[in-house]
Amino acid sequence: MTLAKLFIPLGMCLALAPPGASSGELLSVVNDALVHDAELSAANSEIAIGREEVPIARAALLPRLDGGWGRTYNQIKTDNQPTTRYWQNGWMITLTQPVFDWERWVALRQADIASAKAELEYASAWQALVLRSANAYFDLLAAAQEQSRASDYLSAVSEQHALTVKLQAGGEATLIDVQEARSRLSEAQLRQQDALRNLDSRRRVLETLTGRDVTPPAKINLSRTKPWLKARSLQQWVRQAETSSYSVQLGKLEVRNASEDSEKARAQRYPVINLSASHAPSGAAAGYSEPTTTNSAMLTISAPLFTGGANRARLRQTLAEEEKAENRLLGATRKSTADTREWFQRFNWARDRSQALSEIVRLNASSLAATRKGYQAGSRTNLDVLRAQEVLFASRGEQAKANYEMLSAFLALKAEVASLNLGDIQLLDDWLTADASTS
Repeated sequence: MTLAKLFIPLGMCLALAPPGASSGELLSVVNDALVHDAELSAANSEIAIGREEVPIARAALLPRLDGGWGRTYNQIKTDNQPTTRYWQNGWMITLTQPVFDWERWVALRQADIASAKAELEYASAWQALVLRSANAYFDLLAAAQEQSRASDYLSAVSEQHALTVKLQAGGEATLIDVQEARSRLSEAQLRQQDALRNLDSRRRVLETLTGRDVTPPAKINLSRTKPWLKARSLQQWVRQAETSSYSVQLGKLEVRNASEDSEKARAQRYPVINLSASHAPSGAAAGYSEPTTTNSAMLTISAPLFTGGANRARLRQTLAEEEKAENRLLGATRKSTADTREWFQRFNWARDRSQALSEIVRLNASSLAATRKGYQAGSRTNLDVLRAQEVLFASRGEQAKANYEMLSAFLALKAEVASLNLGDIQLLDDWLTADASTS
């Protein structure tokens, strides 16, 4: 895979991040998290760091020009002649040009890999933050719905308790009925307190991610599904995960880098050819010596003759590192494939479960209505009504849980194949907003 192809996911992420676009709270939450997160900003800085590796490595292959100035003390002793002593000033320019150094050429290729790795790591961190903030928002919505259901349940139990007390006063209900209603009332109050605490906790999590307080919408309806939520065939997802997953792409870069390390180890055996030239004029020194100018040019060839086995050991070491990188790539591919299959199954399971629970909720609501009529007619007991209320409350909670699991699994599935972007968040946001307006 070429490095240009590796950069495509990041380009998609950045291109699909419209500034200021917000049709609903979900997209706003994700955008705020992307701006607020310090770790993502650090990863963005790593891109700038990685990009500079290429010009640094390239500079090692280009000519180098050095200049300097110095003051020299000279003492000349000649037999049967007086000793000559003098100071001399001079400057020098040196030009050095590598002619052949294979290790530096390999380092240039590795710098390109380092730059690509920084881009991929940022894209992976960007996508992980989008997924984390979206899930945190779903958790907030679920907590808000749970608190709403707990309040509705408390109201229903309170009404049943009040009715039971009234019937008991008229001799139509027993003391046991009143005690059962009071027990359920206490339990409903405790549930409401737990729901409020959970809602507050979820709001704090989102506040940490976004840097602001996020208020859930007053009403959310997830009773319908859009066609775009239908996943493709499993094999399509798996094939995409095997090639596009960020862990797989990073693993491929590690294999390439390890291969280049092996090439650098082999380059230790090759000769190194350098060309150098210098120009060094020196001034006269108070009449003791005439000005002199030294020009030199030299072509040097150096090659290792004996290193005590270090080069062979280094090559064996890099070959082992290359094998290690290949095994890690294989492990990353297998894990990505397994995770993709898991999220695909979770999405379909949650979708089917949501549809089934929708019918169960409808039936439980009808059952509660019938039980209440039966209680008023004397054919059902107070405990029957309380149990029917409990069953309806629990089934509504399970349905909401399945809905959010479906949305979360879909985003996780997209993330596993490195295709999650703000376009998906926008679709979900529009869907949630439309549902809220029609609920």
